Amino acid sequence: MHRYRADTVSVVLNYLREFRAKLEAEKIRQTAIANNPNAPQSERTKAVKASESIKAILAELKEYENTLYSLATRKIEIDLDDGVKANYPKFGAALKKIPGLDATEE
Repeated sequence: MHRYRADTVSVVLNYLREFRAKLEAEKIRQTAIANNPNAPQSERTKAVKASESIKAILAELKEYENTLYSLATRKIEIDLDDGVKANYPKFGAALKKIPGLDATEE
């Protein structure tokens, strides 16, 4: 949190998009192997499984990208003096829920 700036979410979003592009290229490669009649059956089977796995990951990344995009356009500012309980909820669904963070202090 100490290195966070208002454009940090945009930087993360750019990394996510680059990663997604690499995964899409790998999915195309795996699909080509799966559809190649000259490839051994074991390789084709592995390629089909890998392609399906990558497809699921890409769907999850697309949803996460939409979440990050909405945060990136807002350019959220945080104040370190406010602490985690005040800053963490500003990022909503982009961050993993922390049990007890919403609990009131006694």
